[in-house]
Amino acid sequence: MASLKSSKCTEIKEIKFHDGMVLQGDVSVFSSGHNAKVKLQLRNCSETWILHWGCISNGNKKWFVPSFYPSGTTVYKKAALCTPFIKDVDAYVVDIELRDPKIHAIEFVLKNSRHDKWLKMNGASFRINLHEEVKNDNAGSAKRLFNDIFHKENIEKLLRHRNLCSPPFFPNFSTSPSTWQGLSQKNNTFNNMYVMSLEETCSDMLGEKSCSIRFLHKEVPESIRFPASVVLPFGVFEEILSEDINKELAKKIAFLGEHVDRGDISKLKTIQKTVLQMKAPRRMSTEVRKKMKRSRLPWPRGTGEDTWNRVWHAMKMVWASKWNEGAYISCKKTNTNSNKQRIGILIQEYIRPDYAFVTCTNHPVSQDSSEIYTEIVKGSVETLVGASLGRPMSFVTKKSDLKSPIVTCYPSKSTGLYTKNKRSIIFRPDFISENTNSYTGYGIYDSILMENKMEIVLDYSKDRLVTDLRFQAFIHSKIAETAKSIEDLYGCAQSIEGVVQDEQVYVLQCKPII
Repeated sequence: MASLKSSKCTEIKEIKFHDGMVLQGDVSVFSSGHNAKVKLQLRNCSETWILHWGCISNGNKKWFVPSFYPSGTTVYKKAALCTPFIKDVDAYVVDIELRDPKIHAIEFVLKNSRHDKWLKMNGASFRINLHEEVKNDNAGSAKRLFNDIFHKENIEKLLRHRNLCSPPFFPNFSTSPSTWQGLSQKNNTFNNMYVMSLEETCSDMLGEKSCSIRFLHKEVPESIRFPASVVLPFGVFEEILSEDINKELAKKIAFLGEHVDRGDISKLKTIQKTVLQMKAPRRMSTEVRKKMKRSRLPWPRGTGEDTWNRVWHAMKMVWASKWNEGAYISCKKTNTNSNKQRIGILIQEYIRPDYAFVTCTNHPVSQDSSEIYTEIVKGSVETLVGASLGRPMSFVTKKSDLKSPIVTCYPSKSTGLYTKNKRSIIFRPDFISENTNSYTGYGIYDSILMENKMEIVLDYSKDRLVTDLRFQAFIHSKIAETAKSIEDLYGCAQSIEGVVQDEQVYVLQCKPII
């Protein structure tokens, strides 16, 4: 990420609400390179909040989504962003870096993630103006005009408005197509690295899965583990396709894409087959293998060239899934431009699980935010989500008593899915969701595992999760503690997918429940 070294002027203002909560804004405007940096803090805060925001250009009242935004942010209806406030000592914080010079203001409202209520300014959104006028004096310091939501008359009006949390409020969203999210158009250039460790990347190179794992890995307790990972960032597929060895394929894909845009979905399969014909750049196999070794990812078993061909084929299958029928239908339903959707690839260690689980920190049925609800099965996550008949084991844990989980259903799954080897690798699609309520991409694009899974008949009557009550409570509590830690970090309810191997909890991915 580029540094923010520049002359700047900073203004710090705050609003005190009637319930004692304080919203503080710290805005820095930079004289060169970057537009501004905004830090919003909520203090004396007893509830969890989400920043629902968008950018404004000069002379335009409609919101638009910038090409760069904080990790953990999701896109709402192509024209707004949902960024959770993150716990930082005694406050909840959102840091926003505004890099686009056409941004003249940001507008936002605050959403209470527990009660579906919204905090706004007398029926309208809060606004921070970032005036374009910047003048340099003889000393080189930046001066600007700064008008924001923190004017005295606005504060007084807000304090007189007692009903702060009202039914959902939505600004006037733009209906024009959003620009491609993830890697900004300005920086849409290949960085000369086909594969990177997560530590080498910045947010605008990655999709939601990679950003989430990179963030959590630095913040959560060491007792919570994550699979080893490397990533093929946004832009790698397009760069490889543009190289001389693949230029004819690129022309063919563009030609077929025009037919698909006109409604001929029979060409989708042909595009997928064409993507699978792509040739890898000469140095790519060496680079991928070295990077995986440094990140302690297992290299698949087999002879050298044959193994690389399998790895390369798996990558192409993930990219090709952009043109599967499910993705096409979802794009049509939500008016999403599939040509602008970029897919990176998260290469992860596949940990053969003893158990797989999905947990929600807000009970999905009762909507009780004081309870953590979890479903768990023997075998892989696919066993849990419907690969076999029967029900998973489920339990509820009160956040006030994480050591006392309550089993609400015992398991009846008949078969489980397992890999032969204890360690393998999986190729996961990495992308930016266009719409958190409808088009998300989750379950639409293909994840490719390097080895096949086997069906094994399950016998829960002899499994420790059923027969050993101490072990049962230990595993359930450990999952609940993991979920609570992640929710506290993000400051909003989370849906978390993970596995248990040798009594150790691994988090595979998480996303906010909005």
